[in-house]
Amino acid sequence: MRTGVSYMGHHNPKHLRTDFQAMQELRLDEVFVCMQENDFVIFPGKIHFAPQLAKEHGIRPLALFWGALNLFGGGRSSHFLLSNPDCFQVARDGSHRSAGCYNNPKAIAHIQEMIDIAAAAGYEGYFVDEPTPLRDCFCPSCRTKFAATGAGDLTTASQEIQETFRQQCVVDYVRTIADYCKAHHPQLETFCCLMPHDDAMWEAAAQIATLDNLGTDIYWTNNNRDLAEMEPIIDRMAAVAKAHHKVHHEWLECWRAEAGRESRIREQGEIMVRHKPDAFYVWAWEGQVGTYESCANPELAWAEACKVLQMAKEA
Repeated sequence: MRTGVSYMGHHNPKHLRTDFQAMQELRLDEVFVCMQENDFVIFPGKIHFAPQLAKEHGIRPLALFWGALNLFGGGRSSHFLLSNPDCFQVARDGSHRSAGCYNNPKAIAHIQEMIDIAAAAGYEGYFVDEPTPLRDCFCPSCRTKFAATGAGDLTTASQEIQETFRQQCVVDYVRTIADYCKAHHPQLETFCCLMPHDDAMWEAAAQIATLDNLGTDIYWTNNNRDLAEMEPIIDRMAAVAKAHHKVHHEWLECWRAEAGRESRIREQGEIMVRHKPDAFYVWAWEGQVGTYESCANPELAWAEACKVLQMAKEA
């Protein structure tokens, strides 16, 4: 079973080297380096030093654009949108929304340019992180794309028709990015995580020929759901991935864990590992300590995650 972790990283190679040494001791196979758009402009050391240092420690470096376009996970601080206001989402009433739109060709080109930089730096994979329907965007790009379907005006379409369109936009975006990677950087493994509540798109995403690796993230650390309910979710993703010859991965939550919830990290992880996904990943390194999404007790939370990582290697 492949194991890995997401990693916020540092621009100073001295600190990167220390962390990669610790990852090597955990026998991790892969590291998802979480790059914000600002890292490409202000802290490029993380982008350029991490790949070689990771490889020196026997770890595959993978690129993940954390919060790009103020979408795709946390860390939402888009440098690009500050200079490109035409790429923001637009509400139904024409008002401004703070996130970008992945239907905008200019925004897509920006993501592709960052992929080019990551590929040139030596990353071996690119991860599309939690793309989800943009149900409240009525920007010119969304409206033009919808009109091209022949279904009329997006603002007056029924909720059912709008939902079908929004889900298709997610699949189209993943396909566009995966196709771009394979056409321009065929050495990159292409990843996508679709959240459990976006399971209506799992099958369509799995049909994307250029997508190599598909998974989900059951982040239930801070709720009281019966963990037995995880099993059919994992099994369904495994079946979808197998049917379409994709690598199947699962993510374990080790971020924002509330005090007293740390053992639930281990309990969830044990269930995931017992189901033997092809790859098992933990978000995030050391409980995401030092960020606004840190666990309440990151040391204790990370200790529980490490127990599962060890179990995964012994499975």
